[in-house]
Amino acid sequence: MKVLYLLVILYLTCISQVSLAANDYCEALKYSLLFYKAQRAGRLPDTDIPWRGNSVLGDTYNNQVDSNGDGILSKGYFDAGDGVKFGFPMAYTMTMLSWVYIQYESNIANCGLDTLYKDVLKWGSDYTMAAHVADDVFVGQVADANIDHSYWIPPENITGTYTRTVYTIDSSNPGTDLAMEAAASLTATSIALKSTDSSYASECLNHAKTLYDFAMNSDKKLYSDSITAAAGFYTSGGYNDEIAWASAWLYKATGDEIYHTNAATYYANNDVQYANQLSWDQKGVATGMLLYQLDGDSTYKTNVESALKYWEKGGGITYTPNGLAYLSEWGPCRYTMNMALIASMYGGDYLSFAESQLNYVMGNNANSYSFVVGWGTNYPKNPHHRAAHHSTTNDINNPTVNKYVIYGSLVGGPASDDSYKDDRTDYTQSEVALDYNVGLVGTLAAFSSDSSPASTTNPFGGSIDTSSTTSAPTSNSDSTTSASSEKATETPTTTPSTDASSESVTETPTATSS
Repeated sequence: MKVLYLLVILYLTCISQVSLAANDYCEALKYSLLFYKAQRAGRLPDTDIPWRGNSVLGDTYNNQVDSNGDGILSKGYFDAGDGVKFGFPMAYTMTMLSWVYIQYESNIANCGLDTLYKDVLKWGSDYTMAAHVADDVFVGQVADANIDHSYWIPPENITGTYTRTVYTIDSSNPGTDLAMEAAASLTATSIALKSTDSSYASECLNHAKTLYDFAMNSDKKLYSDSITAAAGFYTSGGYNDEIAWASAWLYKATGDEIYHTNAATYYANNDVQYANQLSWDQKGVATGMLLYQLDGDSTYKTNVESALKYWEKGGGITYTPNGLAYLSEWGPCRYTMNMALIASMYGGDYLSFAESQLNYVMGNNANSYSFVVGWGTNYPKNPHHRAAHHSTTNDINNPTVNKYVIYGSLVGGPASDDSYKDDRTDYTQSEVALDYNVGLVGTLAAFSSDSSPASTTNPFGGSIDTSSTTSAPTSNSDSTTSASSEKATETPTTTPSTDASSESVTETPTATSS
């Protein structure tokens, strides 16, 4: 009888945990979006992150300033736990976040997070347009990461510490992949914001078209061969996927058949159509999913399904003992959540994979450990992040524990045996980054249709503005409201002595890179 009683208690505990997770998807989505606010550079328009202030106001190109007198490149997002602005992963992040918004707009609104979400998108697109300083010139990076990583200081203390070099691509030193990703980013954002700010959306789309033409009409070249300062941090593996990706987005936005033709042509390259993972460097799976949404071609369906099957147990991907699909020691949580997002978009039987991976990273695992900072009671206290650690002595070990909590950030993740060392010097496991949160945001948005709205409480302090999110919008006809549907979209409609220079290397594994 005692054993039966304990089994009943265990069962009820498990049920309550699942129920709690389901009811909290909106709240978790709010946390994951606030992470991006904590990554903002420039003059901050609010105090949503009280321990973050104005920073790098002098970031500019040819001494140009904005209406506040700040450098035109002062905004945007810091890449990870550092003070570098890497244009390639930043643009990818904004493309993906825009796609998520388009796909799950009504869910986001019902969560009460429409305003917050659009704030995140616009801060990124403002920077991307500012970085497009001429028709054939685009700023791909601000600050030399090797120099930046030799200092362990908060972003607010960067100015005057070192010279922040600006790196560009142009017609003489092109970067096909970077220009295309920027084009994709601004196109997707234009679609996401069109119903509420048509003028701004048009501006985004015009920049996107010009960037696309610049990339297509210049010699085809990897951006990291032109901006060599990016090599070793975000070295590109190819550009075919970005051409197909940007083409598909422009086709979605304009209906112009030339974009559709180019998307199909470049997607047909083996390194694109047979990709089986999604990252800042490899968009083949995402392109196939987008094209399938656009025209329903069976080739796209077959290839997306093949990639998703690879990520299921027995499909090819390695799993940790406790159930995390494990591609690489560098950001394993990032990779699996990216594929969880694709699974959520595709729907059907693959939803169980998406839910299992979301549950793992949120703490519903055998170790009851959340890999989302600030979520639950057992989570990383010392992610590799200068602002959150907030050393005033240029020392990664002082203070011992991070001064601030960077809520909502997804750390790289555990070792292949599920072990995790909460050590900010171990950036392989403890780093957080713009691209790491993409799949988390998207999968939470997908599963939030039955969730209670997010509270207006800001975990960083204060409250969140939800003034424009009282009802679900209807502007995006392809907006999917529930990942629980059987066919969600199946039918188309770093101190110098301790901070290694390679801390932000998040390269795509060679075996599956583009």
